[in-house]
Amino acid sequence: MILKTERLRLLPLAAADATALFAILSDPEAMQFWHSPPLARLSIAAEIIAGQLAAMVDGHFLYWTVWLAEDAIGSIDLSNLDFMHHRGEIGFLFRRDQWGKGYAREAVGAVIDHAFGPLKLERLEARMLAPNRGAKKLVQRLGFLPEGRLAGHVLRQGRRYDVDVFGRLNASTTKNGA
Repeated sequence: MILKTERLRLLPLAAADATALFAILSDPEAMQFWHSPPLARLSIAAEIIAGQLAAMVDGHFLYWTVWLAEDAIGSIDLSNLDFMHHRGEIGFLFRRDQWGKGYAREAVGAVIDHAFGPLKLERLEARMLAPNRGAKKLVQRLGFLPEGRLAGHVLRQGRRYDVDVFGRLNASTTKNGA
């Protein structure tokens, strides 16, 4: 599924995107809040993308590369899609030189619209390392509410990190069963 915004195109992930995405995945600053350290080799990025492409086959994972004209500036995913319970998890990563320009908000907003529209999801979750203030600010601007912290949830290079969890319900379709 191709998604378009005013300035961006979100194209389904392709094996050919490895080189462009390696520019992000190898950047220590861009990866400082990711669940894994920066990549050292392009071949590792290609392996990760191959795994993501394989995961997309059953429809429970969707990955997009975010394009600004002919420049790949980020990636977004909907993962752990549970169509029985109408929920999924959203994740995103953008090239550092594109931070602060509103592209992440625009692209993530398009994926949220797709999730709550054609995919008929009713709940989205976003998880991020606790120190990632920028990502937390973005998801809150997009209507996500803080739901808690998973203590020591991620092990990265021998150190445990807390993960903050945010959630958003699609208010137009969801009824609280509580």
